[in-house]
Amino acid sequence: MRASCLRNDVFVTASVYSRALLKAAELLGGRAELAKVLQVQAPELDKWIADQAKPPREIFLRIVDIILDETSTGGKDDAPEPQQGRDASGPSRYVD
Repeated sequence: MRASCLRNDVFVTASVYSRALLKAAELLGGRAELAKVLQVQAPELDKWIADQAKPPREIFLRIVDIILDETSTGGKDDAPEPQQGRDASGPSRYVD
């Protein structure tokens, strides 16, 4: 029973790597671009995505950085539009 739990834990952990890699590739415009940014060969990247191997910790941390940098709301383009000011009293319903 314990071995099956451990197998499941390993699968879930590997799945996190795969999902992070896929998200980073999506954000950068594809696997080829991600491989270039990470400076790894495409076949190695494909192994990590397919859960056939785990990326080294340093690479995984770079993947997390890519995701955080690309999805942060601190950038100019992602900033919400400022709302128009409103008069607290609102428009007058009465005609002078």
